[in-house]
Amino acid sequence: MKNIFHIAELITKQKVGQLTNEEEMLLADWISEKKSNQEAYHQASDSQQIRKKHDLYAKVDRKKSWSKITDQVPELVNRPIVYIRTALKWAAVILLPLFATTYLLNEVYWSSNQVIVEAGSAKASLKLSNGKTIYLEDFQGKEIKSGKEKLATNLNHNLIYQQGETRGEVLEYNTIVTPVKGEYAMVLSDGTKVWLNAQTELEYPVKFGKGKREVTLKGEAYFEVSKDAARPFTVHMNDGSDVEVLGTSFNVMAYDDEAEVQTTLVEGKVKFAYGGNQVLLAPGEQAGLDRNSNQIRVREVKTYEYSAWKDGKFVFNREPLGSVFRKMSRWYGVEINCKDDALLNRRISGVLNKYEDIDKLISLIEEVSPVEISLNQKGLFVSGK
Repeated sequence: MKNIFHIAELITKQKVGQLTNEEEMLLADWISEKKSNQEAYHQASDSQQIRKKHDLYAKVDRKKSWSKITDQVPELVNRPIVYIRTALKWAAVILLPLFATTYLLNEVYWSSNQVIVEAGSAKASLKLSNGKTIYLEDFQGKEIKSGKEKLATNLNHNLIYQQGETRGEVLEYNTIVTPVKGEYAMVLSDGTKVWLNAQTELEYPVKFGKGKREVTLKGEAYFEVSKDAARPFTVHMNDGSDVEVLGTSFNVMAYDDEAEVQTTLVEGKVKFAYGGNQVLLAPGEQAGLDRNSNQIRVREVKTYEYSAWKDGKFVFNREPLGSVFRKMSRWYGVEINCKDDALLNRRISGVLNKYEDIDKLISLIEEVSPVEISLNQKGLFVSGK
């Protein structure tokens, strides 16, 4: 939607007969964009309602109001009295109706149609081996302990484990879980760095042993594995697939609602395995496991498109809208409603800061694809234009 104050100004100027031809076209275009705009226009341009708001604003003590204005804008103090009177007169003719219309437009359009949906942020829960659960966003700058033993430090939304190996034979496991609208970063006891995307679960040892380093992932995470030739690092997914590395950087996406499990290699080498089949990936390659056929396909990709989320970006390169909407649902916590499968197969491209409110992403989608998106308390509703 165009700036609400601009629309209110156009409606006000139309009511007092000061709208130019160009402005008339702008207003007409806005009104015709969607049905909700038409309803907002008719209600916000209701003369009786504007008069009520106008009368309310007219009761304001103008001298006191002008005094407050000059406190904020000292340059106006030395203006001739004629100028001030003219300004006040202009305020009565234009500003008061403008304020009234803006108020009405805000009241009838934004309050009924606009739902502010904020982006996700750094939050996660940590389940310790003793069964205790800690909510990390409320535990900043503190040490994580099990009894008297220090396990990790939680600082600046980064969970950093004590370095070293376990001396015992039995490993103790912690589980970190990011909710919808959440993300978190951490450093495991071997120095491996992990970024967890929204709606992700990672189970891992508090300290690795002398043998293989193994973690279990559900969701999406980016790994920078600390090199250790004697101890391979393996990521197990809940569908039975595995990624094995010695030291490398890669992204794993294994959400239950996605058609593929994807491993994207940025640096080094990894082995992706499932059901007795395995492939070796080189940097710039992605292994995709089709959940329906159980086939593994290897393709060349631009790796940043699959890891940009950890750097605060949405990057879409001819991505199906269905995939885009699933990402929006996880990151913004909204339900997506679309009954047209053909629209979900439409592809879009674009780059956006993922920490922006959802309306920015909606605007991008509507700009580059033939869809109209409405947002209310029940979620996003998608239809064709």
